[in-house]
Amino acid sequence: MEDYIDFRKEVLYHYSPLSFFFNADKERIFKHTVVDAIDNYKADVNVKRIEISVDGDTHIFCLKYLPWDTVYFNIPTYKLTFVLYKHGNYEVLKQAVKLFAKDFFQGKRVYCFSELPSEDIFTIQALNEGGFKLVENRLTYYLNLIEYNYRERFQVRSANVDDIANLKQVARSMRNVYDRFHAESVFDVEKADEFLATYIEESIKGYADYTMVPSGDGVSPDAFLTANYLTDDWSKWGINVSKMVLSAVSSTNCKGWYIKLISEMAYHLRSIGADYAFMHPATTNKAVINTYEKLGCKYGKCVHILTYYHD
Repeated sequence: MEDYIDFRKEVLYHYSPLSFFFNADKERIFKHTVVDAIDNYKADVNVKRIEISVDGDTHIFCLKYLPWDTVYFNIPTYKLTFVLYKHGNYEVLKQAVKLFAKDFFQGKRVYCFSELPSEDIFTIQALNEGGFKLVENRLTYYLNLIEYNYRERFQVRSANVDDIANLKQVARSMRNVYDRFHAESVFDVEKADEFLATYIEESIKGYADYTMVPSGDGVSPDAFLTANYLTDDWSKWGINVSKMVLSAVSSTNCKGWYIKLISEMAYHLRSIGADYAFMHPATTNKAVINTYEKLGCKYGKCVHILTYYHD
C-alpha cells in the first residue's frame, strides 16, 4: 500500500482536511490525516477494498459502509474515500473505474458518494466517465482566531434539549437546494429536510461539541451554529484547529444573525484553545461566502462531490 500512496503523494495530500495550512508541517499532516486513515481501513469491518486490474496495473477502490445513512435513507450507502493506483495512463484508469462500477453496483441497490479535491482532476474525470455524477461543489474557508477581533459582541448561549423541536423546524424550513442531499435526485425533498432536522437534534444531544443559539431580551432562538472542537487531534496535527459544521438562520425571526453567530463562535473556539477554525460553504452560497470574507476568513480549498446510484 505504501508504494500506491507514495506514487500520488502530491495529489493525495489534498485529501487532507488541513491541506490549505501552508505553514503547517506537511509531512505530519499527511501522515495523520491521509496515511493513517488509509492504514486504519485494514481493521475497519465497514471498509471494503476492491481491487481492479487493467493491463497489469492494480487499482484499489476503498469504500466505507455508512450504517446510519443506510438506515435513514433505506438505501445501502457507501463513501468512496480513495482510489489508489500507481500509473499515469488515463485510459487505463477510466477502464478500471468502469469495471469497478460494473462489479460493485451491478444487480445491487446501492448508493455511493465520493468527495474529491479539485487537484485530483485525473480521478474526477475517470469517475465522471464511469457513471458518477456531480451533485455539489464545496469550498473550505478558514479563520485565524489568534488575530480575530470583530467590532461588536453579541449575546449567545448553548442550545439545550428544550430547543430541539424549534431548531429542527428551523433546519427544515431554511432549505439549501444546492446541498448534497437536496441536489441529489435519489432523495425526496422532505427526506432531505428531515435529515438536517435530525442532524441538529443529534448535535444538541452530543454529536457536536457545541451548538450556539442567539440569546438576550427580545431575541428568538431561531438560529443555530454547531462546532466540533477536534481537540483530540491537535497534538497529532501540530495545529489547533476546530470546525464550524452546520448552521441555519430563520429569515423571519433572526435576520442578520448569521454573521453574529459566526463571530461569536470564533471567540468561543478561541476560548477553548483553537488557533484556527474552518467551515465548508457550497460554492453556490454567495451570501455565506460574503459573510466569511467580511469577517476575515480566507479561501482554503475546493472539493467536488460525485455520486453513483444503482437501483
